[in-house]
Amino acid sequence: MIFFLLPEVGIALPAVAAAILGLAINYSAYEAEIYRAGIQSIPRGQTEAALALGMSKALALRRVILPQATRIVIPPVTNDFIALFKDTSVCSVITVMELTKQYSVQRNDTGATIELAALTAILYLVMSVPLSHVASRLENRLGLKKRAQ
Repeated sequence: MIFFLLPEVGIALPAVAAAILGLAINYSAYEAEIYRAGIQSIPRGQTEAALALGMSKALALRRVILPQATRIVIPPVTNDFIALFKDTSVCSVITVMELTKQYSVQRNDTGATIELAALTAILYLVMSVPLSHVASRLENRLGLKKRAQ
């Protein structure tokens, strides 16, 4: 819609900007739901205790609720960002030359389907594994592994 329909009403965006905007709008909805669920998973008693200590609602949210919710949302947020890496391939539909589109072009030029497919998969893996390790370290640092056992 962003790339093909907005120009019909006079708003033309470059393909890369349309791709970024489209992915941002799509993933912001998922991220908002993850954070909402994380905040709502904190027992109501935590908020009540903070308010009983004289904290304002904003201070209770910032100092009590959000730190606990952050621990809960790290794994699903990480999964979403890894999925975002993979979903960039959808952008090839609007002429953005991303990794999967480059694979397709090179495959058509050279005929090296298996080699290029393996290379593409390895590149996606190389981009995803570091994020996975960062998330694992954050989980360990925040004590999520201990609580799950």
